[in-house]
Amino acid sequence: MTATHEAPPVAAARVDDVVKPPPKVARRALITAIQVLVVGAFLALWEVASRQEWIDPLLFGRPSEVWTAFFDYVPSEAGVDSLKATMTAVAMAFVIGSVVGTLAGLILGLSKWADDIFGPFLVPLNSIPRIALAPMFIAWFGLTTEAKVFLAVTIVFFILAENARSAVKSVDPDLMTMAKVVGLKRASLLWKVVLPSAVPTLFAGLRLTFTYSLLGVIASEMIAATSGVGQDIVLYSSGYQINTVFAIIIELVIVAVVLNAVFQAVERRLLRWQD
Repeated sequence: MTATHEAPPVAAARVDDVVKPPPKVARRALITAIQVLVVGAFLALWEVASRQEWIDPLLFGRPSEVWTAFFDYVPSEAGVDSLKATMTAVAMAFVIGSVVGTLAGLILGLSKWADDIFGPFLVPLNSIPRIALAPMFIAWFGLTTEAKVFLAVTIVFFILAENARSAVKSVDPDLMTMAKVVGLKRASLLWKVVLPSAVPTLFAGLRLTFTYSLLGVIASEMIAATSGVGQDIVLYSSGYQINTVFAIIIELVIVAVVLNAVFQAVERRLLRWQD
């Protein structure tokens, strides 16, 4: 008797096997191309609408003139001095707010007593509109860099404090228990267990707080200052030089994007041990 062997059933071809998704590089290139097309279409529509006076060029500007204003303002002595004044205040606010806020958050996360006493104050204090504090800081410090710095610090501090506290509390409880069992004291526990586990969350907070420190300084300069990019925005806006205002905004966007990329690069380098 001859054994018969049945052919194995042919699996139905799946859509994913027939139409394979494009490689990662191709997908990224496609997304970038679409983004460029969207931005280009928007700028073209804006240019046409301004030239045809569907919108008032005096109030809405024109992309071609924004381009000219950008290269007139940014390299100019006034533009460089304003950016230097703003970024100096941003750097000071970021460093002070980040250090103090992170330390406060680590203390609140590690000490239940401190968290129970001071933790409830974070939300109500952080809900105070910072713009409302600007006149007080100007009255206390005058039209100085310190007034801008302290306003921005009040924003950065609370974000980093809450971020660091949450990062500590999110550490694996079993890991904390094991570290205590093997005899790690508070300082060793912080350096060997808590900080390595909290680094990703802390860096995410640092990238966010840089943006907010920039916003705080710009807002303070727009209210009252003797120099800075925010003061230039108010000056050119009041003179209906809208193209220059857009040029300044683009400059700030470029600065924020570049520094955010730097933070991401540093973060990836510090987190290589996780790979």
